[in-house]
Amino acid sequence: MKILKEDEVKQFISGDKLRQFYNENIDDVHLNELLSRYSFLKKNANSIPLDKPSIYYSVYFWFVQFKERYFELHGHDEGIEQEGFKLLEEIDVELEDGIDWDIIEKIENKYNY
Repeated sequence: MKILKEDEVKQFISGDKLRQFYNENIDDVHLNELLSRYSFLKKNANSIPLDKPSIYYSVYFWFVQFKERYFELHGHDEGIEQEGFKLLEEIDVELEDGIDWDIIEKIENKYNY
């Protein structure tokens, strides 16, 4: 299992196509980049040729990156926080062995991922 970093995500989609996942209502370029990586991975989780844990923990990693940048710019948002809980429920269903909470904790605490 590995978390896909920015350059590794680009192996599966070009920058131009990644921009299709931008939200036109978001002015911050970095926030839009984070959102696009999360959105691409989530939408294409079943077609990326990697093991499920790598894909789904990468989806969560990019969601957390987006969430933290959003909170930094706009303050806390309960809707985004709730989206994170829903995402964890989805990941738990997709992974045969369920969620490894140690990995989730490392992602949230920014340990070597």
